[in-house]
Amino acid sequence: MLAVKNLTKIIDGVKVLDHISFELQQGEIFGLLGRNGSGKTTLLKCIQQITLPDAGEILFENVSIAHHPLVKRKLFYMPVHNSFYDRFSYRELIRILKPIYPDFDVTYANELINRYELPESKKFRELSTGMKKQLSLILAFATKPAVILLDEPTDGIDAVTRHDLLQLMIDEVAERETTIFITSHRLEDIERICSRIGFLEDNQLTNMMEQDELKEDYVKIQAAFEEDVNLEIRKQGIAILDATGVFYTFIVSRSEVDKIAWLKALQPKVWHELPVSLEEIFIAKFGGKRRW
Repeated sequence: MLAVKNLTKIIDGVKVLDHISFELQQGEIFGLLGRNGSGKTTLLKCIQQITLPDAGEILFENVSIAHHPLVKRKLFYMPVHNSFYDRFSYRELIRILKPIYPDFDVTYANELINRYELPESKKFRELSTGMKKQLSLILAFATKPAVILLDEPTDGIDAVTRHDLLQLMIDEVAERETTIFITSHRLEDIERICSRIGFLEDNQLTNMMEQDELKEDYVKIQAAFEEDVNLEIRKQGIAILDATGVFYTFIVSRSEVDKIAWLKALQPKVWHELPVSLEEIFIAKFGGKRRW
């Protein structure tokens, strides 16, 4: 449905995105993970053509978005903050968006506004953070896009509102086969709703695969040794999730058989292999450059 091919973006002489390529399928929720400043927002803006890439192309159903701008009606980008909305109420935003998006479903939007008891006449800037996120997502869905690009949609909101927003996304995909591309630092949200995951690291997209497949590639090991081996373990580049005395919790890629064999050669008194969470994989991939 949506194809990104060899997308490259340079900002202030720095290559932020380097030959990024991937495809999104109809009715999937794809989660993009990465450290702050890794280029996730830039990638979303390039797809929507808010920021123009320096190389590469974005295709929607094999049609170039750059050459056929009206195709952007099939995509909707929801940023972390939308200052344009600030001076308008829900009713005013409806009047603004409806001419831009011919498929805008006012009845559907009103139904969701009533369901979540959001005020219709208050200015957007007067709403709480949670209400702003809910209203923005409702407007995004009401445009009836084929693809929704969500940048940190659950950032700064309480657990109840987060639950409602995530359920709204799941329902939208199930009922309308909308494709959702989401970035978030709330890894528990990504873990709950995304079928596929990708990591943006060193300006490139890596490990783009099914979430279950990704988790099977890693193992969490709890081990205890006769003496403190912390320094030796760090020298091996093994990710330590936790260390208390001679008790350690590691996370290792199953492909790193040499590291697993090295740990076993230390003859641990305790050795347990456990399943991993998405957060633990994230720490192993990105925390290692800083912590071990």
